[in-house]
Amino acid sequence: MHMANELLSVPVAAGTLAIAAAAIGFICRKARQVIATEKLALMGILGAFVFAAQMVNFQIPAMPGTSGHMVGAVLLAIILGPHLGTIVISSVVIIQCLIFQDGGLLALGCNIINMGLVPCYLGYFLYKVVTAGQFSSLKSYIGAMLACLLALEAGAILVPIQAALSGVLAVPFSTFLITMIGVHFLVGFIEGLITVAVLAYLQQVRPDVVLDCLPGKVRLSRGAVLITLAVFSIIAGAGLSLLASDFPDGLEWSYAERPDQPDFDSVVSNEDPRVAAVDDFQSKYSLLPDYSGRTSKLGQVAVDEADLSAGWTSFAGVVGSAVTMGIIWFAASILRKRRPSKA
Repeated sequence: MHMANELLSVPVAAGTLAIAAAAIGFICRKARQVIATEKLALMGILGAFVFAAQMVNFQIPAMPGTSGHMVGAVLLAIILGPHLGTIVISSVVIIQCLIFQDGGLLALGCNIINMGLVPCYLGYFLYKVVTAGQFSSLKSYIGAMLACLLALEAGAILVPIQAALSGVLAVPFSTFLITMIGVHFLVGFIEGLITVAVLAYLQQVRPDVVLDCLPGKVRLSRGAVLITLAVFSIIAGAGLSLLASDFPDGLEWSYAERPDQPDFDSVVSNEDPRVAAVDDFQSKYSLLPDYSGRTSKLGQVAVDEADLSAGWTSFAGVVGSAVTMGIIWFAASILRKRRPSKA
């Protein structure tokens, strides 16, 4: 659900980036109080896991020519809490944009809001509402599923609103909105299943890893759980990513490209030369554009199509996961070191 530059005007892009930056700054101040030593490694590993999981596009059932991928914000919020979850998912989105050209540079603020801020806090709130009172595994799983569905839909609804405010829609707002809601309901359902599976695994092996400590018996050490999550990340980034669907994701299918409808026209029209210039800048300086090998030197426009070979995809998955883990760990360490001392 990464927005491209063409979906936004420059003023809306600047405004949303300012909102996202201010929100992240405020959250980082709040997070100083909750980052404990044992959280550092978990934040990094979960960031790597979400990065790798987002590379695995799955074909959406009953939607020919469309794919989707996990966002992971709700899962992070449930395990780490909304503050730390937002820091982790925002780091993932920033790395995807700056290194892999996944999501537009102008759209970075929108993507942080739509994929990070809103899903983390809304999803965590919904999960807590459903699971209030005496704990049961069923309530936990229903809460996670509902949180994923509604939080992902909320992020998806913001996309047409932001595009409409930018004045780039070539179709009625309601048309784009209804399409986004329908497509991302299915994506949210599948994300809910993945989230439930991860929570069920943690409840069986290390329930105290989750923020609110799921009831259950500790069967693995914390280090062993982190290793298993790291292994899952490598498998997803280096292996499962090779099986990812080539179809456009739900957002691209909704407005730009529909392989199942050859005569489909884009619902967006943006002729602002500044937007084209930002696209050109990203193409020149992204190290691994579209998770593939560059076909030109850094700073030069690519003449040929990107190298989409399996080797480059696996390389991008492993390197991206490692970079994400390292940056999140480093940032969290700095935040923790600067934590105000108690009186």
